[in-house]
Amino acid sequence: MKRFLRQTLPSGNMATELVDQETENYIIQLRRDFHAEPELSFQEVKTSQRVEEELKRLGLSPRRVAGTGIIADLEGSKPGKAVGLRADMDALPIQEETEVPFKSRNQGVMHACGHDAHTAMLLGVAKVLTQRKEGLKGRFRFLFQPGEEGPPGGAILMMKEGATQGIDYVIGQHVGTLYHSKQVGIFYDRMTAANNEFTLKIDGIGGHASAPHLAVDALVIASQFVTLAQTIVSRKVDPLEPAVLTFGTFKSGFRSNVIASHAELSGTIRSFNQAVADKIKEELHKILDGLCQATGAKYELNIEEGYPVLINDEAVSRVIEGVAKDVVGPKHVLHPAPVMGAEDFGRFMTRQTKGAYYFLGTGNKEKGITGMNHDPKFDLDEDALKYGAEILAKSAIILASQD
Repeated sequence: MKRFLRQTLPSGNMATELVDQETENYIIQLRRDFHAEPELSFQEVKTSQRVEEELKRLGLSPRRVAGTGIIADLEGSKPGKAVGLRADMDALPIQEETEVPFKSRNQGVMHACGHDAHTAMLLGVAKVLTQRKEGLKGRFRFLFQPGEEGPPGGAILMMKEGATQGIDYVIGQHVGTLYHSKQVGIFYDRMTAANNEFTLKIDGIGGHASAPHLAVDALVIASQFVTLAQTIVSRKVDPLEPAVLTFGTFKSGFRSNVIASHAELSGTIRSFNQAVADKIKEELHKILDGLCQATGAKYELNIEEGYPVLINDEAVSRVIEGVAKDVVGPKHVLHPAPVMGAEDFGRFMTRQTKGAYYFLGTGNKEKGITGMNHDPKFDLDEDALKYGAEILAKSAIILASQD
């Protein structure tokens, strides 16, 4: 039997809208400040310093975890449940191609996935909750996570330092331009896939372009491998099982008249089923063994375990859904299919800590905001940020008020 939670805001001095104009402006300015100074995973020095400063201004006592991670607790005035709220802080190694006034000032680094907005919205939530702490039940823990963009990720390191110890629920959100800026995507069960990242090195024998018969061309072998690997999902995996095998980098060769002695590739494996992931790994080795036996090349394939499947707790998702319907209207609350992206938020959810994650739409075709996450032209409609903060804050209050 599914467990459903009460979805009523506690009575008291709670305004209908928690995020007023002043708080919305606060969130937007923070987001722009973070966007202009993006920092890579586990290098979020200035970002975490700013987060600390803002939390201290609110009267909270932040503490460091996982290097550049931040945790801060807020005690309500009445007994209740403990709720964790999480935002990630890191940026990506991408050169920004937007023309916004607050464009990245750090060469080759960009907030191309919206973590600047996540951090700003959570600070906005901390602001509205601290202003109302005298009327709140329970306890709220603000989790500012470093290093989400690549395994092993910051969540597992924060967990080792007690990030969710004593926490009953944990919630979070991710912005995305696939959805319009007044849409919210709710998932009752699985939401994002498990991922494995791999690197491959192929060693051949270099030589002069005029004498290919005396060489072992690593570039050609790697090209054959990429092509053959694309048949794994289409021919070796049950078509009813979602799976993705994507190559992200391919580096080989020195110049036009030199046969390449080495090739280096990297990519990712995505699935919702461990058996499927294992099958893809097995088939990659089979193809490489065959190619190298036929050509005389050698290879080294390293596969790193990534993030687990993110599976939401249905009861927590339904609380968020109820709040979202009030905030953006029922017609704007969607129930999309799970996505093949990976997210380490799921590590915060344990047997003791139930949780849910959702998508906050930030796209707007009318404003020309259509760039996908991880695109150098990625941007977001800042009008959506007030909705994200409002949904997080009210959902946390409801969860903390559970008997």
